[in-house]
Amino acid sequence: MPRKGCYKALEGDAARKLACKLLETPFWPDGIDTRTRYFRTHDDCDGEMHKGISVLFSEDGDSWVRTCPDGCRFRTYGGGGMSLRVRNAMLLLALAIKMDNEERPQQPPQEDKDVH
Repeated sequence: MPRKGCYKALEGDAARKLACKLLETPFWPDGIDTRTRYFRTHDDCDGEMHKGISVLFSEDGDSWVRTCPDGCRFRTYGGGGMSLRVRNAMLLLALAIKMDNEERPQQPPQEDKDVH
């Protein structure tokens, strides 16, 4: 895992352009297999290593996501984060959700402003 300072940070417009390019381009990374569950324990698991997030892709390419019932927290580097790549993926997921909601609005869920 890269340590703080070992990479150039992307911010603002440059980060958004790169993220949008990735999100708008169909891709399948080498090393990701169908019918394999990828699991990561979240940073506030309190020793309960089964609490986390998992992603599985079916043979037709659909994704299946599971999280622990209380939600998952992936901290930043300064906050003791152990899964910085997963946290970055959550930023991409948030952007993808925002873009899809703008392009294809759905009935909005009840707003949840509770931050654990």
